[in-house]
Amino acid sequence: MNDRTNVPEWVYILISVLIGMIAFIVIYGVTPLNVQNDKWIMAGYDESDIIQHYSGWTAFRNSEWSFPLGAAQDMGVEDRTYISYTDSIPWVAIFFKCWRSVLPQTFQYFGLYALICYILQSIAAFMLIKYKTGSALFSFIASVLFTFAPIELERSLRHTSLGSQWLILFAILLYLYHKDEYKFSHYISYTILMVLAIGIHPYFLPAIGVFLLLCVIEDIKRKQIKSALYLVGILILTYGAGVVIGVLGSGVDTSRWGYGYYSMNLNAILNPSSLGGYTWSSFIKTYPQILGNYDGFNYIGVGIVFAVLVDLILIICSDIKVISRFVKKYIWELILLLCCTAFAVSNVITFNDSTLIKISLPEWLLKICGIFRASSRIFYPVYYCLFLLSIVVLWRKISQTSRKNAIIVVSFVVILQLFDIHTAIIEKHERMVANAEYISLLDDATVTSILAVGNDVLLDNFNDLDGESRRIAVAATKNNCKLYFSVAGAGNFEKTTAKASELLSYIKRTGDIGNHVVVTTDWDTIKDYMRFKNVGYYDCAGTYYIAKNDEGKLNTVAKGYKASDLTDANWTNGVRII
Repeated sequence: MNDRTNVPEWVYILISVLIGMIAFIVIYGVTPLNVQNDKWIMAGYDESDIIQHYSGWTAFRNSEWSFPLGAAQDMGVEDRTYISYTDSIPWVAIFFKCWRSVLPQTFQYFGLYALICYILQSIAAFMLIKYKTGSALFSFIASVLFTFAPIELERSLRHTSLGSQWLILFAILLYLYHKDEYKFSHYISYTILMVLAIGIHPYFLPAIGVFLLLCVIEDIKRKQIKSALYLVGILILTYGAGVVIGVLGSGVDTSRWGYGYYSMNLNAILNPSSLGGYTWSSFIKTYPQILGNYDGFNYIGVGIVFAVLVDLILIICSDIKVISRFVKKYIWELILLLCCTAFAVSNVITFNDSTLIKISLPEWLLKICGIFRASSRIFYPVYYCLFLLSIVVLWRKISQTSRKNAIIVVSFVVILQLFDIHTAIIEKHERMVANAEYISLLDDATVTSILAVGNDVLLDNFNDLDGESRRIAVAATKNNCKLYFSVAGAGNFEKTTAKASELLSYIKRTGDIGNHVVVTTDWDTIKDYMRFKNVGYYDCAGTYYIAKNDEGKLNTVAKGYKASDLTDANWTNGVRII
């Protein structure tokens, strides 16, 4: 592509869209794009968190509209669940809920949303690189590095909302625009990004906020003091949007335990180790980690490492003073990015499988930090700035003598990077293919028939192995059952727990199970219910569904017990005599 030709902007965008689409299909295939295929979700792609996200949507879809808009009354019925805390991408869930009457019974939007994320990632990367280099061809080639960024691949369809890393790229782009020329419209754009972030995943707020703050600092240098008021206004509007969806102001404590545990290991950027167990590097071995460092995956890839080394060699050979000039010019940027890094590493500094330093923090400060307890994610803006800087320096140093050589070098960097992570891409693709045919409890006709006539589901002595409660939540809410439990990561469910305990005691005392469905994994608990002739149970791979046995299709004697063990002689006033 000749940089001197007058190519319409839409052509660039179209090519970026194609790059994003190709990347998605190479990694995941087309299975996730079938909105009626939720088997790969129920298999727990990478882990069971994706099932939690889906269960939030299925409960929210069936719930009546209320304020805040992100409230799902069918999950945690006495208290309700806010889908921000099931990571169900509230803005997307709210949009599709508006169309629920015409949607098919099984509908998942996670694959479609992930595709959009890859497309936007590709577009933002191209715009970023072209703004700093001016070369369309160079930018298209280099944008592949961002589209296949390991942290994007690692999060997408595991924590789908965290795959929205295009928010960070657009935030960087806006800052670069604003640094060169003040425009009020940039603050309008930041408002849109912040409002989107609060309803996609709040962890993007500080990542975007870093560059928004840099814009304000730049304006203060220009004596545009009113920009500080714009910042306050944006924060107010963002808070208001958070109240609308229920992530803020709903009484849920946004701070949780985990800061200093879900942190970034000092080896993270060179450690190709992730929770999914993928082979992220063809060159670098994995290193041990400790605590919750598994959430701190920030591997940059051998291609970027090579680019950084070439940059350093070129700088040293040409003008070493350029480093000091760079530091002086970008001092505020470096300070804030260092702050992001320090927060990501946290007060518990780890290297490999050792804790080097543990800094004691006052309780009030830990509580504030607990809002972003998985602190390793705050490294994302640093990660992408490192990507951008390494590529831009390559261009500026090499293109001075030969633009063709710059394109050749960046092409080699891309090939090296893709080869480094190619095994992980293949493994992710193969896992998706395998999960596409997963047989879950949604395929069990008896479970479906039990839930189809039930009004609600209660858990009694339930051992939640491998996120089974999340699968139950999906199956139950897809059958229009309300849940006397919640799978949300945060929330106060005291009323729900108390009501569930009251109902369970009543059923065990009277045998009046009505249209309740009780789920347990404990044999003795089954015996507590089976002394009543109208109650039966169904065994689904060690999870037992207890319900009214009107048609006599369910088991009436618990496995391992004789019918004589269930006589009234063993019971007094509903209490079993031991």
